[in-house]
Formats: sequence, C-alpha cells, structure tokens
Amino acid sequence: MTRRRISTIIMCMLRLTIVLLLSISYPMLLFAHPEGTGKHVVDAYRIEGEPPQIDGVLDDAVWQQASPRSGFIQLEPTRGASATDDTEFRIAYDVHNLYVTFRCYDAEPDKIVNRMTRRGDVYASDVISFFLDPHHDHRTGYKFATTPGGVQSDNYRYEDTQRDSNWKGIWWVESSIDELGWSAEFKIPFSNFRFTDKPTQIWGFDVERANRRKSEVTVWKQLTQAGVVTRMSDLGHIVGIQGIETGKNFEITPYALGGAAGAANVDIERQLGTGLDVQYSLTSALKANVTVNPDFAQVEADQLEINLTRFPTRFPEKRPFFVEGNSFFETPYDLMFSRRIGSRGNILWGGKLTGKVGKYSIGVLGNQTGEFGFSENASSEKETAWFSAIRIKRDILKRSNVGILLVNKEQPEDANDSWTHSRVGGIDMNLALGKTYHLTGQYAGSFHPGADKDNSAYTVDFAQRNYLWSSSIGFERVAPHFEINQTGFLRKERNRGWQRAYMRTSYSPYWGNRQFFSGITTRLSQSLYTPEYFSEWRERNPGLSVSPEFDEDLFRWHVNAYVGMDFRETLLDDITAYYYRSREVELTEIFIADGYGFSIDTNSTNPIAIGIEIDFSDYFNFGRQQAGKQRSLTLESTLRPLSNFSIELDSSYAQSLDLEGAIDGRFFVSSLRATYLFTRESFLRMFAQASRERPLSAEIHENYLLSLLFGWEYSPKSHLFVAYNETWGDAPIGTGLTRELQLENRVVVVKVTYLYNL
Repeated sequence: MTRRRISTIIMCMLRLTIVLLLSISYPMLLFAHPEGTGKHVVDAYRIEGEPPQIDGVLDDAVWQQASPRSGFIQLEPTRGASATDDTEFRIAYDVHNLYVTFRCYDAEPDKIVNRMTRRGDVYASDVISFFLDPHHDHRTGYKFATTPGGVQSDNYRYEDTQRDSNWKGIWWVESSIDELGWSAEFKIPFSNFRFTDKPTQIWGFDVERANRRKSEVTVWKQLTQAGVVTRMSDLGHIVGIQGIETGKNFEITPYALGGAAGAANVDIERQLGTGLDVQYSLTSALKANVTVNPDFAQVEADQLEINLTRFPTRFPEKRPFFVEGNSFFETPYDLMFSRRIGSRGNILWGGKLTGKVGKYSIGVLGNQTGEFGFSENASSEKETAWFSAIRIKRDILKRSNVGILLVNKEQPEDANDSWTHSRVGGIDMNLALGKTYHLTGQYAGSFHPGADKDNSAYTVDFAQRNYLWSSSIGFERVAPHFEINQTGFLRKERNRGWQRAYMRTSYSPYWGNRQFFSGITTRLSQSLYTPEYFSEWRERNPGLSVSPEFDEDLFRWHVNAYVGMDFRETLLDDITAYYYRSREVELTEIFIADGYGFSIDTNSTNPIAIGIEIDFSDYFNFGRQQAGKQRSLTLESTLRPLSNFSIELDSSYAQSLDLEGAIDGRFFVSSLRATYLFTRESFLRMFAQASRERPLSAEIHENYLLSLLFGWEYSPKSHLFVAYNETWGDAPIGTGLTRELQLENRVVVVKVTYLYNL
C-alpha cells in the first residue's frame, strides 16, 4: 500500500468524522436541554442564634427548625428503585458557614462498614457525600464526603464531570453510630468556595450515599440517562441563602525545617531552611497564591513501574503548591506539565492566580528555579529557568467553553546574558451538545529556536456517553517538529510525528447486582518522519539498515477488545480479559503484533484484597531494534489487620524474549506501603521500593528506596512532619561491567508548618 493511498484513507476518515460531527451537533445546539428545578429544591435555614455544636449528634435546636429532605432512590444496583434504607438531610447557614446534617438509617447498625483511614481514602467504608455548585454555573463545584468514623474527603469539580482530588478545603465534620444507623454533621466556611456576589444565592446541590455491605448507591436527585458520574449540570438546588460573607480569607503558612543529609563518600551536611506560602482571595471567585523557597520533604516518592517502551513514565504531580488549581491548565494536549518545574533546580519562588471573573476562567502561573542568589551559569548543577503560563477560558452556551493556553520557559544559553526559550500555545474547545454528546478539540504549536515549520498539532474528538453506552470517533495529527516536553508531556520521538483516526465504543449493562462491560477500539495511523530523524537513527544504530519494505508501506492499524464483569459481591470484585492485534511499522522491521491477558480483583473493602494481572504480548525491542515478545505478572495486595492499619504490597515481574523464545531481559519492581493511624489527624507511614533490571545479558541494575514519615495535622492546614529517606543504587566499578550497590542519598528532616488565617 503506497503512502498516497494511506494518506487518502486517513483523509477520507477525517472528512467522514467532520460530516458526522456537523450532522449530529447542529440539532443538539438548536434543541439544548433546558434547565429545570422540579421538586428537588431545599430551603436553607438561617441561624440567628447559637450555631450547632459539631459532634455528630443531631440534638441541636437548629436541626429542629430546619426542614428535612429525604426520598432517596437507587443508582446501583437497581436503577430507579427506592433505597432499602432511607436518608434524611437538613441545611442551615449563618454569615460565615454552611451547616449540613445527615441521618443515614440502617436496620443493622452493628454491620455498618467503618474503617479509620487517612483523609481522602473513604471508599473502604460506608460514605455520605454531597455536591455543591456555589457559582451556579452548572459546570464547576465541590464534593464533600465522610464516613461513620468521621474521615474527611473532598474534591473540586470542573467541566461538568471532571474532578480534581488534590483540592483540600478547611472544614469540620463529626459522625456517630446509634441504634437508628449513623449520622454526620458538617460545618463548611464560605471562604472555601468561589461564588457570585449576588445578594440572594441559588446553589446547585445533590446527595449520594454508599452502603458497602449491600453494594448499594442511592441519590437524592440525580438520575439521568447521562451516566452514573455526578454532573454539575444535573444537581438540585439550595435556595434562600443571603447575607453571607467569605471573610478576608488571607492565609499565611510559614515553615521551618532542620535535618541532615549524606551519601556514600560524602560528608554529612546539615540542612536548615524556612519558607512561606501565602493565599489571598481577591474576590469570592478569584484566588492568588505565592510561595517562597517551597519544600516538599513530606511528599512520597514516585512508585516505579516496569516500562519497556522508549518513552519515560508520566508520574503524577504531588507537590501541594502545584496540585491545587492544576485543573485550570488542562487541555487535550498536556502543554503544561507542572513536574517539569523544579525537576533540575530549586524552586526559588512561585506565584499563581486562579478563579473566575464573570464567564471567564483565569489561570496565571509563574515560577523561578535555580541556585539561591540566581546563578546564570548554564553549566550550573541547578538549572536556572523561568516558567510561566497563562490560561483563559470563556463559558459559552450552557455547559461549553473555548480557551487559550500559553506556556513559556526561558533559560540562560551561556554566561553572556544570552537566553533561549521553549514556548507552546494552543486554542481548545469543549462543547456539550445536549446531555450525552461532547465535541472537544485543540490546535497547538511549539516554538523553539530553529524550528519554525512542521511544529503544530491538532486533535478533534466527538463522544457520546450514557450509563450503558460510551462511543467516540476522532482524528489527530502531530507534526514531526511539534515538541512540548520542555514544558509539557508528550510520548513522542524527536523529528517524528503521526496522523491517525480512531473509533472507540463500550457497552456496560447491569444484570441485577452485577455489571457486564465490554469495548473495542480501532485505530488507523501513519508515521511522519523528517530527514533529520533518519540521520540521528543511523548515528545511534551503526551497522543497521532500513528495511526495504519501509519506503513502500507505512500503514499501521490497531484493534483492541475487552470484556469483563463487575460482580459487586463480598468476595469477588471484577474480572477482565482483553486481546489486541496490530500492525507495527519500524525502520528495521514491519510485523504483526498480538497481545492478550486478564486481570482479577477481589473486593477492596475486605480485610484482605488481592489483584492479579497477567499479560502476554509482542512488542518492538528498541534496544535491539527488532521485534520480540514480553510476558508479565502483576500482584497487588492490601491487608487491613486493624481498622486503622493497612499494608499494601505491589509487585511486578516481566520478561522480554526474542522471537525464538529465548529470554533476553528480566525486570522486577516491588513496593511495600504500611500506614498506621493514631488518630484521624496523625499517622506513621513506611514506603519501601526495590527494582532490579537486566535488559541485556551482561547488565544488572538495582535500586532500593526506604521512606518513613510521621505526620500530624495539629490544626487545620498546620502540620508537623518527621521524615527519613534513603536511596541505594548500583554504580560501575572501573571500566568493566561490574557494579556495586552504594548509598546515593540519606536524609532526615523535621518540618513544622503553621497556618495564620487572617
């Protein structure tokens, strides 16, 4: 098949995609689903006297005055049926706080599932959750949740269904268990929210309850054909809120730390440091953050994975300054990957502005990295660089938006005040067409010295999702010189791009208490090369030649199918099996690749939970530049001997083989995490990790890590941390292949933070 024919096929698929999008989206825009309130409206009771005592016991006078709401229905397992145990809630407020209480009836209170876990980890217990849309834009909001033991969980919602679990508010909750079931009492300051300055407020609101032993999820209002994920556009309403204030919401959080660090053949060095975080709400919907000399000693190390591809693993952001508000900078292409900031230098200071002004969502970020004192030596051990990003989104229609994102990195090229840059930018859209259809897309470009052509990328995706079906069709083209990995993240080789069309569909019906799921993905693609790519490849692989078939046929295809069952039972959770077949095209070889595997997981709420995944697949060994095979086994286990103590052990083993079946590589990664909670606010965590790789017959690489962390939140957002970390790695001895295990780093740190809320 010739290149011209391949390009013709792909362009035909693109034209078909555009025709389908226009034919379906146009009537959706004309007949958009109107907003309605229905019966799911609750009046908030204004407190004029003493506020309730937050103790989980609903005996305060306020709760005798506030009107109750109930009438929950099942979301799972029997969609639309009445709840087996009802739930009541009441809402009240004063000038500065929102108060919400829940009575969760349970005919068997002695069987209520209640485990003490860290904040955010509530899904091993019974849970009561509620959703708020204070800005009442039907797009953004917040989720608050707790358990019968009073464990807190919260997150920020955006783009109707997306969630940012890194958001953490300041609020209080207490729970109690009695002969009627269990109850919870919340106090949430208005300073947590972004809302309009209207004198009388209308907020979106809904409630969800999960009963673990019954595998039952019930809701107050939301039950649509749009799926099981809570949508900010489908909430009920709280009315009657007026005369409220957020306060100044001026937070100053200084820190101080002391410790020592050392390594093999390196003297122990004392460490002393101070820094500062400042947060100020310019308006009720616009927040500014500033950090000076931030420290992240309490952040857990990345959990390693076996990676046999040519691309690095994308690890999640965990640093507090960056995780909050990171969702403002998300686009289809990951143009701003915050982990690039500070990866090779100290973060000296940073600033961030996020929030909404009318129909505009705004995000501005700036960070300076380098040595203290600002060294402009390009060969300095710590990279000196200036990172900045600007994000603006405009709300359109009911639940849609268009936006622009600009990201810039400046750094010194030499010691003569000469600077170089890496810049990326893009425009994007997210159109909600009715309740279940979405059209998303982005056009982006990268700008680097000497690369001013073939440096763009674009993608368009049309999707339909409801609680049974999920389908999408799309097209993407990435030019060979589109490079964003100085500021963002993209799995791409230099001077190589691609264009591809794809279709995905899945079907997930319920059979009583069980859910069957299946899906298929098809993809047609073609690689795009530059002459520089071939030159660099020949330099890296002397003695190898390009396959004669390569110039004639660059056509790739991929088909993947999976089936599974979610049992939602006491013992077994789910089973999944998958198979794929693809045509792979590389410079030295064109081959058909097959892969298959399965996974099985037991119920994660049990005292002992186990997950197993086995995979067999063909792949291209980039080290040897030839096709090969791989097989892997992954075991994940969680042990909860006590309600406040958990042990997690994850291990993966993989082998790479040549086409004759001879093993030419072995890879092993294992991690152990143990967490003991003294109270809901204090814990001790141990994290250990080991990896051993033998990619070629004569090489062995080993790495080990041990981390101990004691944490105590002695006041909201005020912490004491005591951390111990050490890493070991192998280093070459002389000029031979012999390697010796050495201590790479050992650190002991004590860190104290304190929040001044002005």
